[in-house]
Amino acid sequence: MIVITTPTGQIGRQVLDHLLDSKEKLRVIVRDPSALSADVRQRVEVVEGSHGDAAVVENAFAGADAVFWLLPPNPGAISVEAAYVDFTRPASAAFRSQGVRRVVGVLRSAGGRPGQTRPATSQPRWRWTTSSQAAEWPTER
Repeated sequence: MIVITTPTGQIGRQVLDHLLDSKEKLRVIVRDPSALSADVRQRVEVVEGSHGDAAVVENAFAGADAVFWLLPPNPGAISVEAAYVDFTRPASAAFRSQGVRRVVGVLRSAGGRPGQTRPATSQPRWRWTTSSQAAEWPTER
C-alpha cells in the first residue's frame, strides 16, 4: 500500500497519475475528495482530511508500506519551525506507530520571513534515516 499526500496538487497529482498505472494499492489523503475525478476515486482508497492532522495520518498510514509526503507551502507561518516541524510532527509519529518503512519527502517553499535573506527551504531541515525508522527533524539548529 502506498499513501499519497496532496493528490490534487501539482506534484502529488503527477505521482498519483504515474502510480495509477501500477498494480500497487493506493490510498490518498485529500481535504476535498470531490477535487479528484470520479475515475480516480473509484481506483484508490480516499482518506478525507489534512495530512497535518494526527488522527487522519494515523488512519491513512495503517497498513502502508510507503508514503509520498509533500509538505505544502505555508507563507503565513509564523516561523520556519511552525511551517515545517509543527506540521510534520503528527506524520513523524504515525510513520513510527504504523510501521511505515519508506517515505519519500518533498519540501516546497514555505516563504521567507521579514529580514530573511534566503528562502526557508534553502536551509537544510530534513534528515533521512534508515528504512526501519521514520524520518525525523534534526534537533540541532
